Amino acid sequence: MRQLRAFAWLRWRLLLNGVRGSTRRDTLEQISRVLALVAPAAIVVFSLGSVIALGVGAVTGGLVLAKGGPASEVVVLVCRAVLAAQLLIVTFMPLGVSTQSGSKYARLLLLPISRRILHFVEVHSGIADPWIFVIVPALLLMAVALVAGGGVTAGVFMLVGALALLAVLLSLSALVSFLAAWLMRDRRRAEWSTLVFVAVISVVGLLPHVFVGDAARDERAARVDGRKAEGFSIERVESVLPAWTRALPSEMYGQALAAATVGRAPAQAVAWIGGLWVQAAILYLLSGLVHQQLLDAGDGQSRRRGRQPLAWLPRVPLLGLEASAVAAAQYRTGLKSVRGRLAVLLPGPMLGLLAVVVARTPDEADWIAQIPNYGHLVFGASLIFAVYAMQPFTMNQFASDRAGLTLQWLLPISARNLVWGKAAGTFGLFGTAALLALIVTLVTTGGGPVFLWLAVALAGCATFFTLAPIAAAISALFPVAADLSKTGSGGNPHGAAMLAGSILVIIAAAPPGLILLIGPRFSDAATLAVSAGWLGLVLVITMPLLTLASTLVTKRLENLYLTR
Repeated sequence: MRQLRAFAWLRWRLLLNGVRGSTRRDTLEQISRVLALVAPAAIVVFSLGSVIALGVGAVTGGLVLAKGGPASEVVVLVCRAVLAAQLLIVTFMPLGVSTQSGSKYARLLLLPISRRILHFVEVHSGIADPWIFVIVPALLLMAVALVAGGGVTAGVFMLVGALALLAVLLSLSALVSFLAAWLMRDRRRAEWSTLVFVAVISVVGLLPHVFVGDAARDERAARVDGRKAEGFSIERVESVLPAWTRALPSEMYGQALAAATVGRAPAQAVAWIGGLWVQAAILYLLSGLVHQQLLDAGDGQSRRRGRQPLAWLPRVPLLGLEASAVAAAQYRTGLKSVRGRLAVLLPGPMLGLLAVVVARTPDEADWIAQIPNYGHLVFGASLIFAVYAMQPFTMNQFASDRAGLTLQWLLPISARNLVWGKAAGTFGLFGTAALLALIVTLVTTGGGPVFLWLAVALAGCATFFTLAPIAAAISALFPVAADLSKTGSGGNPHGAAMLAGSILVIIAAAPPGLILLIGPRFSDAATLAVSAGWLGLVLVITMPLLTLASTLVTKRLENLYLTR
């Protein structure tokens, strides 16, 4: 318990230090720190609301189960569904958090704690994580409500079951966290595993739409054949679930709850609860093995540093040698980092796959069948998605370089060349993502006039360049240390910068979007001409604004140095 209290105190002190910061920071930097807490504070507020809602639901459900009746089976089904969702959250949330600090475990080894105790403390300290703590009061209140309603035996069983389920969730969360941290210790392994994980999650996230489409087709076929479509029932849900789902912790807890209340079968309840404890023991032992490997592994960071003469770097049209060097460095950094690869590789295939799934979903709406004829709009949505995905590079373009920014300032590179080079390099990443999106969208849809496809490409460029000077200014005002090899919050820009960027993307995309929506009513060629004119106007306005943003970068140079 003393080690648990020490870790709790350590987390509290880290939170306070993050808020207070250093007295040497200027007023804008202090405001930046406060604004950075807006998102975590919102998460805490919503978490408290979830805790209260789940607690009220658990008390109500426990009282219903204690009294018995037809509604008991529905309560058990709802509990199983809620716990299944909670199991998914507990499985995937640690993946983002565990990739935030690669040096965390090396520092913990300096503490006077044995590895066995360190593993025990690490696992049990996870109860303070929001995605686990949110369910704890509900599990305990369910048992209390059963006892209060007269089901003392069932309440005692479910109290032990709640502790077993909590042990499973803690061990599972620790196992996932340790495994992800071990993968992230090697840079190349981390990058490829991250790309595979995001791709798999993106595809899996679309599977429900496919299943819903199959169910809808069956229901419509039943109506056509004159058969009565089978309605919702608990028996139908049980028949659809595969047999292996019975081994899930959420299902085992649900079966124990049903046996202790609805079925009045104490022996079955004991068996299911015992299975939960067995799962908890297995997951705890596996997490211990991975934790041992994590502590024994090296940092896995490559120490190779290559040099390339400045004269050999490619020249960007209309830019000097120094700005071209910055642009090349920005582009190569993006292609070599996890965030950059996701921003380039994800938008096109994701929107193309979504278009295919939506197009095959049966529905009476005529617009779904017309999706292949409006492939250029799917292409436009991919470009907007790409602009959003580029925020780690656009809204934090200086601080994300970390020590590389110092090296750039040691070279004869002015602030103007730095800003222009960053804009050109990021536009290169956007152009690569746009080219991939174009190819994927043409393959998946292949419909629409050529002039409109060209107009969409120009509209995407206009949206990007509209944001370029604003992004440079925001990056100078709200810098935050970020690691572009991380997929979690450790690679994100400042919270205020992300919020401003999300709003500004919509504003910047509104004029060219209106042109694309209204223009085809008159002429496709006219739409292309107006889109080209809008892009030209944006470029005329953007060029002096980029130079103006470079003066702000010079004034904020000291603050940028402090974010390394």
